Amino acid sequence: MRTSVAYSLLSMVAAIFFFQGSVWAQTKDVIQRVIGKDKAIIIRERGKDHTYNFEDDLRLYEIEQVKLLFRNYVNGKLYLLMYVEGSSRGGGNGQCGAGQEEYLIWQALDSKWAQDDYRVELIASCFVDIGGVDSEPYVSGQGKLTAKYVDSRDDVANTLTYDSAKPEKAWTIQRKPIPASSPH
Repeated sequence: MRTSVAYSLLSMVAAIFFFQGSVWAQTKDVIQRVIGKDKAIIIRERGKDHTYNFEDDLRLYEIEQVKLLFRNYVNGKLYLLMYVEGSSRGGGNGQCGAGQEEYLIWQALDSKWAQDDYRVELIASCFVDIGGVDSEPYVSGQGKLTAKYVDSRDDVANTLTYDSAKPEKAWTIQRKPIPASSPH
């Protein structure tokens, strides 16, 4: 009796994990496009749009460009990493004046496309004196991404790293104070 109950429970658990995996497997390649509108990101899958508002997190006028950098499926969730760029219009404080704002957005979606978690990081800005260390806003290769940027407000050098093999951990940021005698 106990053995049959245990096998039944084990079969149910296996079926649930298989079903969750097959739901995401069916959606794995169905992302048709990712665009920005105002301060929202719109993901189209199978002709249906899913809108995620980042109004409180973005200090730009509107999203002008979105690049889907990574997408991974782990334990029934879809993890996305996106690069977002937009105009800072209205004047900036940096040496570039009114220019571009650049962000990385990490997002976790459940199997029904509801946002489960997200993070937003400003990696370059004319509005708040944050600048990239390299000419590119980020470097990616072999499933990893690195963005290096300096926040002049706090004199801190930041290195953001993302590993697409572990998307559920989002990213890590190492912050190192810049000595007063160092040029930015």
